[in-house]
Amino acid sequence: MKAAALLHDLGLSMGLPAFAVDAAGCARLEFDGRTRVNFEVDTETDRLQLYSVLGPLPGEGREALYRTLLEGNLFGGGTRGASLAVDSLAHEVVLCQCLSAELYSGEAFIALLEEFVTCAQHWTETLQSGPAPTAALDDTPAGELPYLRA
Repeated sequence: MKAAALLHDLGLSMGLPAFAVDAAGCARLEFDGRTRVNFEVDTETDRLQLYSVLGPLPGEGREALYRTLLEGNLFGGGTRGASLAVDSLAHEVVLCQCLSAELYSGEAFIALLEEFVTCAQHWTETLQSGPAPTAALDDTPAGELPYLRA
């Protein structure tokens, strides 16, 4: 199982030789005392799910928040390839990424994890400060959408 080995090697590189998934295939690390990354291994497919809870869903202003999250997801530009999502059962905003463990070496996985943590910290701060107001699509002049520029 490559996913469990990736996590074990990650633990060794961080000076945590006992770091491994539990019987349910789950593990968690905390970075800088503020960002928790959860790991879940699907033993049947050897896929690894990374996710971090960014914060609670606000009681008000959800439409602006949803728009900000969707804009961040566009082409993975604001998420470094991960996805922003809403966990309706827990009422939380989550950053998640699923990967095939077989495609990653230990070094590539560490690099991906570093980007994931950086992204999670950015979006946690964004949620805490509140989403920036964005112009309605109808208010944006034609040809001014950044992803449509030549």
